[in-house]
Amino acid sequence: MFTFVLVAVLGLTFAFKPAKPAVEKKVQPSLYWYSISPTNTLQAQLNTSPQTKDDSMENGANSLTNCKDETPKVCIIGYDSEQTLGTSIPSSVANDHSIRFSR
Repeated sequence: MFTFVLVAVLGLTFAFKPAKPAVEKKVQPSLYWYSISPTNTLQAQLNTSPQTKDDSMENGANSLTNCKDETPKVCIIGYDSEQTLGTSIPSSVANDHSIRFSR
């Protein structure tokens, strides 16, 4: 009898264990993307309507670059709003606002 109660209590304990929350995928911002000059200024706007990093990468829905996002050096940079060409890029850029060069 004791064994039955113990098994029942343990079974109920595990049966009512709260479910783990589903892992939410971070939503990427839609951005205006720019190529960068050798002097680290904005060289050219690459899209006229905002799009995500995934869409902008090679094989994306609207690919803007063949850079594969593999090195520390930024290949193209994205902004929430349109920018003035010739503006210097920031020294630190968020990962979802940049696509980096291929190896």
